[in-house]
Amino acid sequence: MPNLKKSNELQQGIINIIQNYSDTEAMLQEISSFLGQIFLIDLCLIITGFNDLNLLKWVCWTPEKFIKLPTKTLSELIEQPGIKKVIETSKVTEIANLNKSSNHPIYLTLEQLHFRELLGISTQFDGKVNGIILLGKTHAHEWTHQDKSLLKIASNLVAIAGHLSQLKISGQPSLNEKETPINFSSTDIPHLLEEIPILKVWWEATRNQLERQLQWNKQLVHNIITIMSDQTRNPLAIIKMGITTLRHRQLSPEDLEKRLDIMEKELQKLSNINDKILQLKTVKSQKTSLFPTLVNLETLIKEIVLPHEKNWQEDQRQCLNLEVNLTQNTPIDQQQIYIDIEHFKKILNELLINAGKFSLPNSIVCLEFGENKRHNQSEIIMSITNVSRCISKKNISYLFNPFYREQWVIDNAIPGIGLGLTIIKDLVELLNGKIETVCQPTDNPEHCIIIFKLTIPQS
Repeated sequence: MPNLKKSNELQQGIINIIQNYSDTEAMLQEISSFLGQIFLIDLCLIITGFNDLNLLKWVCWTPEKFIKLPTKTLSELIEQPGIKKVIETSKVTEIANLNKSSNHPIYLTLEQLHFRELLGISTQFDGKVNGIILLGKTHAHEWTHQDKSLLKIASNLVAIAGHLSQLKISGQPSLNEKETPINFSSTDIPHLLEEIPILKVWWEATRNQLERQLQWNKQLVHNIITIMSDQTRNPLAIIKMGITTLRHRQLSPEDLEKRLDIMEKELQKLSNINDKILQLKTVKSQKTSLFPTLVNLETLIKEIVLPHEKNWQEDQRQCLNLEVNLTQNTPIDQQQIYIDIEHFKKILNELLINAGKFSLPNSIVCLEFGENKRHNQSEIIMSITNVSRCISKKNISYLFNPFYREQWVIDNAIPGIGLGLTIIKDLVELLNGKIETVCQPTDNPEHCIIIFKLTIPQS
């Protein structure tokens, strides 16, 4: 039997995470990190959603960072005989010495992680396997009886988290002819919850999850309606007025040209809104392909940066200055980087557009590039810094939400629909990278320094 104190700590910790995290990806990440600390391991991989590849979710924790594994790697992994054995049984299973011939395919599939020993168990919800937990060590390790007992306990709660991660919220679920709704009376449910404590945890977590998701959905719908109304009203009014003028007045060639130019600019605004929404849809659908290429970093930066710098200097309302720093640790001495050029251009362009919109006039935008080596892998470190109106710590976490805009942005009629940073985050994650936001105070309490830091692996 596991240590009672350790067992209670494990269960309470996972339950708290399930109840407090509405974002299921963040919830799974926090659980994997928590398990890593409890078991003192080098890797924790949680996979959920075996029943539908479209719903497959996973988190891969290491003490240094979360690792983004390609879907193909996960698909290959769960087909390996050793992993299949873990999935098909409800028992805790050891996969010892991955260099052995029988386990070597698993080692090759996850070669980048460099670990030797695995301890795994499937997670089951409602009698069906809905996921798997794998704990890993990079060196020879003897798993204790307590390790196995604690992992068995953890699997029951991770099964709930896995189920929550697969929930789809819909306004009015439909039932086909063969489906019969399950009805519980108000007296049945409390009785069931008291009979099965783990069901009570799931019930409360699910209810809280649905309530938070409902509030998030309501806010998202409100933001979409407000932003689309705000950003399309003026262009449509100007185009309508232009059409009316053309129909009822005889214009000189010069006036006609002016009217058409105005209408064309407003039409372009509407087109940009449509393009942004389609771009987000493409990235979210994960149908975007990657084509990494070796390219000169300095040349690529100049190509992207110069148009923005020119526009900022010509716009008297902005008058922004741009500083570009290639640090001594810039990728490789020859400044060659291996990356998908088109995605990198989109990311950097969106970051510069964002900085141009929200920087204070006559301020400096600083763009820095460097390199970091982790586990023999080269990472590009990029940061963009600008001075902006103050953003609260609470709102910093909302910046990457789709259609989110600060109130002062709306009040000052700054154009945009709140998708730029959402697209940036999705593109960075598509490149197996991560993006972080830091907000620092200035001497003026109404202003702050915003730093977006990106880490993108080259391979």
